[in-house]
Amino acid sequence: MTPTQKSKWREKARFYMKTAEAYRLNRGYSQRRRVLGYGLSPKADQLDDCSGYDSKVVFWTNSNTPSGIHVSDPLNDRFSGIGNTESIQAYLDPHHVAHGRIQIGDIALWGPNDWDTSHTAMCSKAGTMKTAEFSSHGHQSWRYKNDAPESILIPYFPEHLIGVFRLPELA
Repeated sequence: MTPTQKSKWREKARFYMKTAEAYRLNRGYSQRRRVLGYGLSPKADQLDDCSGYDSKVVFWTNSNTPSGIHVSDPLNDRFSGIGNTESIQAYLDPHHVAHGRIQIGDIALWGPNDWDTSHTAMCSKAGTMKTAEFSSHGHQSWRYKNDAPESILIPYFPEHLIGVFRLPELA
């Protein structure tokens, strides 16, 4: 992709995430597989978890940008809705991002340690490890009051950050 195409893709992805956050009460939490609802408006009623949310952001953005712009499924399963945070880590592990250069569309992974993932979020505002904003959906219900999409900052998330990764097409 050209730099202009990447920029357009990132603009659309940010639109999806910010709209999903504004309509957060329309989205329920479920770890059900297959993830359903690919292509639905970010305003629509739907169920997903954190990794399903990341995959839906990419699918919707691909569908709403000019032809020829395509980013692969972060679940690494051609938008079948099967993967999870572990499949994201396996796919993106070679694509670490420098901490000072986080871009929209980059994906953060958290977990108790470097090989046990439990949560993911996608960057919705570029910045550094301290300033980049991430959009997330699907916290574990027993730990958080709000399960709907929300903006989070890496320093305030209560788990070990495994890393921030870039989808290959956006590198």
